[in-house]
Amino acid sequence: MMNIYCVGVFKELDLAVESIVKLIDTLNEEDLAIRPTEGKWSIGELLAHMSVLCKADFLIGAGASEEELDLFYAEAEPAANRKAIQEALLKNYADLKDGIGKLRDEELLAETTSFFGIAHSRYEWLLDTQAHLFHHRGQLHAMIVHLLKREPNVPLFE
Repeated sequence: MMNIYCVGVFKELDLAVESIVKLIDTLNEEDLAIRPTEGKWSIGELLAHMSVLCKADFLIGAGASEEELDLFYAEAEPAANRKAIQEALLKNYADLKDGIGKLRDEELLAETTSFFGIAHSRYEWLLDTQAHLFHHRGQLHAMIVHLLKREPNVPLFE
């Protein structure tokens, strides 16, 4: 049973993940190599980051060390293709949902400190994850619309 505080957040995250999968479906494999700005992520690199961020943020909130997080990234980085990215996104989101959703109130409200020194409750880390995913989803949508000149027709909000 999911913690009651998390129900609304995961309802919004469910929509975000679903819309990201649909946005990826509007791309072709060649689009992944496009780098809109020199020195910044390509579309594929952005998507690879998005595909692992739910679990990475969960691990940070759980108190993972920098070394543990580096190991996670090394092992979780998906192949540079749309299908692998979508599968990684769905798996890592399911891991976040399972890990956070089952916490008792006191665990959810317990504060943890990240390896980079930021202290939040596990619930605050979840809200950070939501903001992080929404931020990158907006970047992806903007790349599709303004760079690729495509209208994806994927609703981003209900």
